[in-house]
Amino acid sequence: MKCDMDGLIRGVRDNRFKAGTAFVALAAAFIFPMLTQAQQDGTYVSPIQRSLQPGYVSEGVPKMPNPPGPAPKRDLSGAWVGPQNTKVDPVPPMTPAGQARFKLNKPYLRGVSASAPAGTLPPSNDPFITCDPLGFPRDLFAHAVSSRGGVLFGSAPNRTIINYEQQRVWREIWLDGRKLPVKVDVEGAPDSRYYGYSVGHWENDNIFVIETTGLDERAWLDELGHPRSSSAHLEERYTRVDQYNLELVATLDDPKFYTKPWIFMRAHFYWMKSQEFAETLCVPSEALEYQDTLARPSGIDADTSK
Repeated sequence: MKCDMDGLIRGVRDNRFKAGTAFVALAAAFIFPMLTQAQQDGTYVSPIQRSLQPGYVSEGVPKMPNPPGPAPKRDLSGAWVGPQNTKVDPVPPMTPAGQARFKLNKPYLRGVSASAPAGTLPPSNDPFITCDPLGFPRDLFAHAVSSRGGVLFGSAPNRTIINYEQQRVWREIWLDGRKLPVKVDVEGAPDSRYYGYSVGHWENDNIFVIETTGLDERAWLDELGHPRSSSAHLEERYTRVDQYNLELVATLDDPKFYTKPWIFMRAHFYWMKSQEFAETLCVPSEALEYQDTLARPSGIDADTSK
């Protein structure tokens, strides 16, 4: 069975807020390599361009007062649209262990033209195909639909809560001075987690720093299947430039899989005018149906009765 590309794109445009079409939207994102680091300059580009809404300067970015007001001190609370204008640095050489793990991962995007018949998707073992958690830091990319999502910063006792529009997941960033686990998945240590263990602190009044360790190795680092180990250390630096602009620099230090630390993401976030999230979900039952009816080359052994 061949993909109806025009119909697929129309479905994304018309139904992006419906949970029933969420995985179709994800499939559209996978089909377009420009959505990921595949671009030589490391720039993310939305594969689906929609007409701009009144009061917006580009898709998802509201027009703000010029000049904007000053940033409030030590405060990121509220909903932000992003990532926008995302840049990724070149991936450093991998260690033998990293190379071995990377070869096992088969994303949709690598070798589409070479290995897949026209109109079909190549075989893939991306864990998100069947709605396994994206995990951290892959959820930062907000890749579904248009490489744009929403991030909501809130608070609870002794911690900052970060909520993501993509998959409606959340992270706890502890502010009570606790230490990160040195090891995970060994006797006397905690279990690894898809979103890891995170602590945070402020530098000056406008830079919020998050450190994360203890990641479950089953999740991928990015859309291309780069791995990250349970011993990896990740740092996010959120700089609130002014009232409406937030900048992120994210660094990975993973000596098990990479020969040196590297900045895997630079991005901007903008204040969300409506402060409302869309519901962007991967629904397991629909993911399995999609895999049977569209993802298999030529529909081999597919159940097309539904």
